[in-house]
Amino acid sequence: MATAIAMMAGGAVLNATTFVGDSYLAKYLSSGSENSQQFEREWHDKELEKYQRDYSSWSEKRQKYLDWQEQNKNSNEIVSQALKNTNYALKLSNKTHPHISFNYQPPQFSDYYRSSKQQKMGEMAHVSGGMMALGYAASKWL
Repeated sequence: MATAIAMMAGGAVLNATTFVGDSYLAKYLSSGSENSQQFEREWHDKELEKYQRDYSSWSEKRQKYLDWQEQNKNSNEIVSQALKNTNYALKLSNKTHPHISFNYQPPQFSDYYRSSKQQKMGEMAHVSGGMMALGYAASKWL
């Protein structure tokens, strides 16, 4: 029982230390690169806008496809009964309905934005520094 209470209290102290040290460490590691932070922020925002625009376009196309599919449900059932091989059915459907070219995968934000090496290195330094500080604190106090 006492061990469980000690573990809960230690976890709470560790979480509080992490949250407080996190913002301090982030400010310390990024103090000299205000321009690069601004550039990274602007780049991220532009790519996010492109992603949102393409995602809404994908959603509209998907909805049109689903509507078309619902309207032609009867003919789709006949086709699905007649065609056994799924790959052949998809190829045939694409040939017979070329106006419906639908990308089945939604756009992913990772296709638009990749953080810079400096950003990644800063994040790695941030995580590494935090873990080393917590490890040192744990070795001294526990």
